[in-house]
Amino acid sequence: MIPLDWPLRDHSEFHMLDGLTWHVQRSGRPADAAPTVLLMHGTGGSTHSWAGVVPALHGHYHVVNIDLPGHGFTEVPAPVERARNPYSLAGMSRLLHALLDGICVRPQVVVGHSAGVSVLLRMVLDGYLAPARLLGVCPALVPPPAWYVALIAPVLGRVLETDAVAGTTARLAAQTRLIAHMLASTGTTLTAPQAARYRQLCSRPAHVHAAIAMMARWDLPALFRDVGVLRTPVQLIAARGDRWIPLTALRRAVARIPGVTLTVEEGGHLLPEERPEVIVHALCANAD
Repeated sequence: MIPLDWPLRDHSEFHMLDGLTWHVQRSGRPADAAPTVLLMHGTGGSTHSWAGVVPALHGHYHVVNIDLPGHGFTEVPAPVERARNPYSLAGMSRLLHALLDGICVRPQVVVGHSAGVSVLLRMVLDGYLAPARLLGVCPALVPPPAWYVALIAPVLGRVLETDAVAGTTARLAAQTRLIAHMLASTGTTLTAPQAARYRQLCSRPAHVHAAIAMMARWDLPALFRDVGVLRTPVQLIAARGDRWIPLTALRRAVARIPGVTLTVEEGGHLLPEERPEVIVHALCANAD
């Protein structure tokens, strides 16, 4: 059940496809009257991540905003998780392609935040998306060392992805200042209602499980092995106060993306919530 005060709740839809129940929000101008923009949140986020951005896009775009597998109000039953590996980059790319195809969404512009940028890049490289442009905000494109991916992440994933650990973490989130400390570590200043949404989400074991599983199964080195053939224009916006994505490391990483542009704004990792006007300007300045 979506809370009554959840951002843009009136635009929420649920679609059952391949065993998943997807939460999708569609708003703005009709799809046949304006370009479609697809919004992709990052690990631990949800459609709420774009709450400050979406209303300002309504005059320019048909807006499609999706909860990633297991996040927010998109549900992934255990048998589907075992069969489809929905928290890996490749698995998420395939499932999102099936969803967009099933609901007839063909975005001309795609926007990702944090790990959502990696998802969109993977989908473009896999041939599942062919947008005119890709905008990435605080992109989580700094890969962990290859030895971590090969040796540590699979072991960590088997330990941390259990329902018991996810449930315990959710209880800790509800009973302690764990979420407050986590949000503070992003370098972002959030309002009380914005922080409350993260507490709501992190009190849900399924959401916690999805976030942990997504982090454990992420394989950025594989993404960067393929990125050299990318032909989609990529515009990236980093945040100077982002404590999760070091700017120096990000500059080195994104230099491998053909034709990329990178600008730096003031703010923290949760820039779409802290300074939504930055994203709105990037999307709407030349939209007409």
